[in-house]
Amino acid sequence: MLEAGFLVLFIGALLLSHKQIKSVILPQNFISKPKNSLKTKENDESESISKPSPLMITPEEVANYDDRPWRPFRWPYHQTMSIFKLDINHWLDMDKYYQHYINEKKRIRMKYGKQNFDWLPEGYDACFELMETVTQHMLNRYPLLFTLLKDGKGKVVKNEVTNEILDMSLPLKQHPLIYVSKMAKEDFYVVLKNPKDGLHYLVAAAVPFPGGSFGIDSKIGKHLDIIHEDVPYYKEKLQKSMERWFNKMNVNEPVERASWYITWDSHLKVNNIYQIAKFKPNLKLEMESTDPKDFNVRVERQTLRRLPKSQAIIFTNHPVFYSIEEMKDEPMIPSILKKILYEGPQDILKYKNFEFIRDHLSDYLDKLIKRQYELAIINEETPLKTQPNYPFAHWVKTDFDQLKGWNNPSDSYSKQHMKTHGFNKEKLANNE
Repeated sequence: MLEAGFLVLFIGALLLSHKQIKSVILPQNFISKPKNSLKTKENDESESISKPSPLMITPEEVANYDDRPWRPFRWPYHQTMSIFKLDINHWLDMDKYYQHYINEKKRIRMKYGKQNFDWLPEGYDACFELMETVTQHMLNRYPLLFTLLKDGKGKVVKNEVTNEILDMSLPLKQHPLIYVSKMAKEDFYVVLKNPKDGLHYLVAAAVPFPGGSFGIDSKIGKHLDIIHEDVPYYKEKLQKSMERWFNKMNVNEPVERASWYITWDSHLKVNNIYQIAKFKPNLKLEMESTDPKDFNVRVERQTLRRLPKSQAIIFTNHPVFYSIEEMKDEPMIPSILKKILYEGPQDILKYKNFEFIRDHLSDYLDKLIKRQYELAIINEETPLKTQPNYPFAHWVKTDFDQLKGWNNPSDSYSKQHMKTHGFNKEKLANNE
């Protein structure tokens, strides 16, 4: 589905929508902790986790906050890792869609269960450490949004945005990933290395927002190579580098990147572009009857980090929608989108279903390109290439104010425009 990148787990486990994947059994004696997993601050300072700076926003102010304005559009459009060092302040960002994402996580978990939330016993310690890490991160980063009510044998925390009390006292009443999903809007994957064969396996996942029609339950316990065997260019360009990357990754070296595709809806579990006829038999007619102005770019904001105790690799994914219309006056964006839709690598065009929508969007993009010429945003001498502020919008500085967070300053952007406005769960397809 989406663009292959530095974490092949996401590319296959998230992006392969309805393709069948071979079953793989975990090797015997699979254990959740490598021999060096007991590193602590006392014996290895480099393995301690960096703390974020406090962001003093109130629950009422959350509705005015945006994610950083991603524009991950490149030309030439090659399959590359395109990773950036992650500022820990932006590991779990807060934005105006937070309440909607939390509500949808609960709805999807209650309706679909193991299809989107699944785990192996071998991954429990890593999930528990993740829960502790997310809890402490939210308390440190958002002290006015998360209140510590009790700290002893496990924490009791109040989410001030949702007004939910999260009782994580021991023994836990729910799996650690459930508590994580009640605090953070991101999807989470937990990957562990098996010291017997030196390879990485998916041992737990809380993924309500994959964007495609597949189940996480069918991927738990699988080796990354098998999960990604149908991903374009995986064997040729990514397979060896992924294992090397995982093996060398240190605790305080988190990274981030962004992938993207185009759709005409803002659903989270299954986007229209990856729907199947069983659930939407009139999909082409629906697509062609949708005004191109209503098409969105779904940006998948992804992070990767290692936990110090379990040595688990934690991958997060968070979808953010931007309408093509709101980007119409950003230099070269319409031109790059048009170029990619028709001249990108063939395997990627098929993988993202660009061929399905491009003719419907072609005239609209041409009008936007013409508009940029008329407004002197670009001219005949402007080279068609990745823009200097990649992967962010042209008007922003990449050294975001860590204390004030991020508010979108674009004159053309309305704070009242919510992608979740008009969301009606009664109109969702049966697999959404």
